[in-house]
Amino acid sequence: MFININAFAKELKAGSWKFFLRTNHAEIPFIIEFKYNKKKELTGKLRNGLETISLKGIKQSGKDVVIPISAYELTLELSQQESNTLSGFLIRHNKNPVMKSAVIGIHGITERFKFNKEKAYLDLNGKWSFVMEDENGQKTPGIGIFKQKGNFFTGSILTPTGDFRYLEGVVVKHKFEAASFDGVYNYAFSGTIIDGKMQAMILSNFKTKVSGHLDPKAELPDAYKQTELKELKFIFPNVKGENVSLNHPKFKNKPVIVQIYGSWCPNCMDEMKFLIPWYKQNSKRGVEVVALAFERSLGPDDARKQLRKVQDKYKVPYPILQVGSTAEDKPADKLPGLKNFISFPTTVFLNKKHEVVKVHAGFSGPSTGEFFETWKKEFNQTVNGLLK
Repeated sequence: MFININAFAKELKAGSWKFFLRTNHAEIPFIIEFKYNKKKELTGKLRNGLETISLKGIKQSGKDVVIPISAYELTLELSQQESNTLSGFLIRHNKNPVMKSAVIGIHGITERFKFNKEKAYLDLNGKWSFVMEDENGQKTPGIGIFKQKGNFFTGSILTPTGDFRYLEGVVVKHKFEAASFDGVYNYAFSGTIIDGKMQAMILSNFKTKVSGHLDPKAELPDAYKQTELKELKFIFPNVKGENVSLNHPKFKNKPVIVQIYGSWCPNCMDEMKFLIPWYKQNSKRGVEVVALAFERSLGPDDARKQLRKVQDKYKVPYPILQVGSTAEDKPADKLPGLKNFISFPTTVFLNKKHEVVKVHAGFSGPSTGEFFETWKKEFNQTVNGLLK
C-alpha cells in the first residue's frame, strides 16, 4: 500500500512535539511547542529545562520545515512523514561539508522523559565536586549543581572553561537521567549514586566519565589566574568594515571591558546577554565594552554576515570587531602576548590608560545560580575600581 505523503504536507500541526537527536552515544530528547501567530506564521518555543528559546523565521515548503536555532549557524531541517511525525537533521552550516545529525519528532507528547513515577531513592540536591575524564583519559575538575523535587531535577555542570548550561531530568529508583538541547550544548547525563559517590556519564558524540561527591565548598580553579596578558593592542574591522582600535575617541580616558568572544559559543552569548543591558545602564558612567569576535564560519564573508545578524538580532549597543573568521583563527595568534588562552569567552578589564588589570577565563552563566551571582558581583566590583 502506498501512502500519499503530500496529503500531510499542508500545514505542520501546532502543539507539543517531542524530538530525539541521534548522536554517536545517545538519543537526546527535547520538546518544541509550535503555534501559529496572527499572521498565520509558524513559531516555536524550544523548552530546555529552565530555559525557553524562541524559534522564529521558520519556513515551510510543502512537507519540508526549516527551523533556525537562535543566532547560531544552525537549523533543524525536517520533513513530514505523516501528520504526526517529522524526520530530518540538525545541520551545522559552518562546517565544510556541513555536519548533520539525525532528528525525529512525534506530535502530541509533552513530557521530555517518559517514566513510571516510581519512588526516587536518590537525592541529587546540592553542590557536587566532580572529576571529569574524557575518552583520552584527560581529567578536569567540575562542579554539578542540582535542585530535585520528587522525581524531577534541574541544574548545570561547571568546568574551568564554562558551564554546560541548562539540563533537566528525572530520578527513578536508584538511577537518574537528564538531557540538554539548545542546538550546541546537546548531551545526555545519566548515572547513579553508590555510598555517596556519584558515578555518571555525559554522552553526545563523545563520552565523558563523571565521578563526584557532595561538597558544599566545591570550587573551580581561580578564573583570574588562568590566562595571561600584559598588554592589549588591536585594530580590527567592525561589522560595517570600519577599522577600530583603542585609540578611537570612543575609548579615550575610559575603562574598557574586552570580551574575547564567538557567536557560535553559547557561554559567550550568555555573557553578551548580560553585557547588553548592563552597558545600556552603565555607559553613562564612562565605561566602554568591545567584543573581539573569533567566528567559526566558512570564511570572512560568512563570518561578517553572522556578526551582523547577531548585532541586529540582539541590538548590541557596543562594537563587535571581526578578528577571526574560521576555526583556524586562534586568539593567541591575533592578540600578541596572550598566554594560556583556555576558553571562550575570556574577559579582559582595561583601566582608563588601557592597561590590563584583570583577565577572566570562562563564564558561569545564568544556569549556574550562585556562581552567576558571584560573577556579577565580582564584575561590578572590578568596574567600580576601574572608574575611580
